[in-house]
Amino acid sequence: MNWTVIIIVAIILIALIVFLVTKNRKDEKEFENQQNNDYHKSKEEEGDIDGEASTK
Repeated sequence: MNWTVIIIVAIILIALIVFLVTKNRKDEKEFENQQNNDYHKSKEEEGDIDGEASTK
């Protein structure tokens, strides 16, 4: 009887860990996309890389 309880608890814990890892990856991708899309550069920061190098 003890082994069946241990096996059931272990299966539930493994399922919980898999669920949390997949949820975390999904949320991380959504958060990264949100942060990339919310930030808007000002007109000063939108210059060309070559233009920035020549002004220094």
